[in-house]
Amino acid sequence: MISQPLSQIGATVLRRPFYMPLAFMLGGMVLALSMTPVFDAFVPRLLLFYAGTALAYALMPYVRRGDIPLVAAWVILVSELAPCVAGELISPAQVAADALGVLMAAGPIYLARLRQVMQGDVRPAGRRASELRR
Repeated sequence: MISQPLSQIGATVLRRPFYMPLAFMLGGMVLALSMTPVFDAFVPRLLLFYAGTALAYALMPYVRRGDIPLVAAWVILVSELAPCVAGELISPAQVAADALGVLMAAGPIYLARLRQVMQGDVRPAGRRASELRR
């Protein structure tokens, strides 16, 4: 099995100053698509939020793992409250599809960390305590 060295993969990742505009653009695209009639059904909506969350994790690898679902929750909130301005009711099925899509993308990351903790990979005094001493 041939793969790229980690130094080459790191060179292809976006730099951190581009994360904020990228996050706004990605959140805005998911929000705009969620307002279209194409994504009114349960499965397409679930796949939209799954793809948006997975893409955020892939494009922004240095963001803390909890920040992406937090921002996704705000996108879910806005996508459900925006139709209320036009007099529509919030759909519990759409909220469930949105939340399940985010959970499907973020869940494996939290399960991987749970496995690490169960295997004893716990750093006392914070993760960056050793970096500050250098």
